Amino acid sequence: MRSVFTPDRELVASRFSAAAGVYDRYAEHHRLIASEVLDIAAGFHPDSLLELGCGTGILSLGLHDSFPDALKVFTDIAPGMVDICRTKIPDSDLARCRVWDFENSHCDRQYGLVASSCALQWLSNPASFARKLSSLITPRGVTVHAIPVRGMLGELEESFSETGGSWNSLNYLSGTAWDKLFIESGFSPVRGYSLDFTVHYPSPVDALRAVRGIGASLSGHSGAPAVSPGALRKALDFYQSEFGDNSGSVPATYRVHFVVASGGIT
Repeated sequence: MRSVFTPDRELVASRFSAAAGVYDRYAEHHRLIASEVLDIAAGFHPDSLLELGCGTGILSLGLHDSFPDALKVFTDIAPGMVDICRTKIPDSDLARCRVWDFENSHCDRQYGLVASSCALQWLSNPASFARKLSSLITPRGVTVHAIPVRGMLGELEESFSETGGSWNSLNYLSGTAWDKLFIESGFSPVRGYSLDFTVHYPSPVDALRAVRGIGASLSGHSGAPAVSPGALRKALDFYQSEFGDNSGSVPATYRVHFVVASGGIT
């Protein structure tokens, strides 16, 4: 059984802040996903850019190097993440790292590029945010996002489902649903495509540890049932038997949808 709920944003910020010091150790999939975002962004030439959910700076560093002459603002809801990002990209006339809740705060300027990698899945109201996002893009600007979607960590979800356990999950939309939100918010054209990124871990416990290690644990949120030790053990045993290879390692599949959208005027 899958339990879907809206996460507590203060708890999200606290969890990610606490994980900032070890985040990079568990973020192999984030590096792969950020590389795809950078490949997309390389085709544009913004004079200013805004990153939503910068984390420890995995995507930020690439954007910083790709657009040395652009004004760059890297933001995250978690102060601990911003502190780490700032050690990699010190504040300067052209680069700033800021604590900012991009869903609930106002922005008084527009940017030629707005980008994110694995951040928008935490939104409580994606439709409202997509409309807000359209006001952040300059008329000839673009927005590029990597968004985890339905099918994310399918091996883990199947393991809980097949063993009758409860699996706490974000309300992942489909890639098609995300494309529709951008279109309905006035972006044109909108191009979307999905990719699977598979990372292999020594065991199911390590796969789960990678989720918790980056601060993405969903335990403790209002409406999220506790997972009993017995249910967890059954699910992880199924994970190992169903997906493990001869060496014992298991895959974890991160399904991500990429959206590339124009501000509208060409």
